[in-house]
Amino acid sequence: MTCRSTCPLLLVALLFLAPVGAFAQSLHASDGSQDPPKLWIAVNLWGMMGLPDGQPEWSLDEKLSRLKAAGGFDAVDRYVAPEPKSEAAVAELDAAAKKHGFRVGMHTHIDRLEQLDPAIALARKVGTPYVDVMTGPYYVGEEETVRLLRALTQRFKAEKIAMMLQTHRGLVTQDVLRTVSYTKQIPDLRFDLDLSHYVAAGELGDDFPPAATDAFDAIVARAGMLDGRVSNGEQVQIDIGPAGDNPHARRFAAVWKKAMAGWLKRAGKGDVLPFRIELGPPDYAIRDLSGREISDRWAQTLVFRTLAERLFNEAVRETGTGLPHGGAR
Repeated sequence: MTCRSTCPLLLVALLFLAPVGAFAQSLHASDGSQDPPKLWIAVNLWGMMGLPDGQPEWSLDEKLSRLKAAGGFDAVDRYVAPEPKSEAAVAELDAAAKKHGFRVGMHTHIDRLEQLDPAIALARKVGTPYVDVMTGPYYVGEEETVRLLRALTQRFKAEKIAMMLQTHRGLVTQDVLRTVSYTKQIPDLRFDLDLSHYVAAGELGDDFPPAATDAFDAIVARAGMLDGRVSNGEQVQIDIGPAGDNPHARRFAAVWKKAMAGWLKRAGKGDVLPFRIELGPPDYAIRDLSGREISDRWAQTLVFRTLAERLFNEAVRETGTGLPHGGAR
């Protein structure tokens, strides 16, 4: 009997014997390398607007130069509207990022299916391995929302671009229980977890209650990206001090590390976990009566960088997988 007759039968047998998911497409962001799974510490350039406070704002080139000099940062991203006129901003950031050796990410709004093609086209121009998608407004019925999210996840999966649905106030992910419901209805849905919105919405100023932890865990299990910002249960964004070590920061750090460890166990070669530092300008940042910010966003950006790196490296050691990030700082 020749291979022509036996090979198809052998292939079918192998497919049945292979572990479940062995041939499944990865839904993680990937840089296309053969590296072990690794962390990208990214910065949302929105969070560098108005810096330094009270002085002429740094140019884009100076912002990236300072990030490079500080060390430990891998990528930058910027919001782009899903429309052709965003191409100029994409080209500007691409040129600046290449000059300073950064990878580029992308976040956008997709509220309607007709925005999907322009968003995909921009993602191709950016060359980003992920697109952080904000979908809203919140006041859209769950059934309609699920139809849209299912269409978005299917299209991005077909395009082999990792889509991360952002958890955020005012969007379809505003309600944590409704967001957990999405995970049950859309298996391929992955999140950019910004925990600060849920902590502020739930007024969780102390240890998270079991019901909140259970809900967070359902989303953490689908987190392919993390946003670095801490809430105290009243303000969405607070200063976590020079060492990043206070009760609020520790609660967030525990969730982030759990997400990192879970992601490492699922990740494969070339996969990257973006941890995007997103310290918003005023009025995210709180100002005093003179109009000055009460926190130094640039100094805090460096604190979050060090915290994210420490947590990821601890997760690498504890899981026995993944590429450690950077070195001791």
